[in-house]
Amino acid sequence: MKRFLIIILLLPALAFGQNTSTNPANKLGPNPLKILDSVIISNEVFGDLAAYNIASLTILTDTDATNKYGEAAKDGAVIITTKAFAKKHYIAYFRKVSAQYNSIYATAKSDSSFQYIINDKIKTPKDEGDLSLINDEIFISLEILSAGDLKSKYGIDNKQYGILIHCKIPKNLTHADEKF
Repeated sequence: MKRFLIIILLLPALAFGQNTSTNPANKLGPNPLKILDSVIISNEVFGDLAAYNIASLTILTDTDATNKYGEAAKDGAVIITTKAFAKKHYIAYFRKVSAQYNSIYATAKSDSSFQYIINDKIKTPKDEGDLSLINDEIFISLEILSAGDLKSKYGIDNKQYGILIHCKIPKNLTHADEKF
């Protein structure tokens, strides 16, 4: 229970599901629905989560929560995406929308030689949550940059490919301008 309280207190630092001037965690009821990688979890599992494995955390309250998850979310919903789940999601999405990405990923069998860039903002390995937010609603285009282009345009010389993604800025995302 102590870990659960610590995580709830840390929610403001991680939360980016809603863009409000107040802390959305304050709007949660006593027993919010907790969802990890699309699966409802118990308080015990929630309390055992390691912060370094979390890619994103979204808080839904009021009708946003009940419209999406029904009566079980009457006290709100805390939706957590792990880095591993986020990575699977964005790789699958990019493979679907870009034949060229699909081809180089199939050859490389990993994205460790890729440098992701969203709207000219260089992403780091800890930005899986940002990449996993890209969907058909905000996606514009994906361009593959060669190692030479990556070095000349962005000064990056330790990756084989640049994955330049152009997209709209997601709505209701805290610090969206910094991320996208």
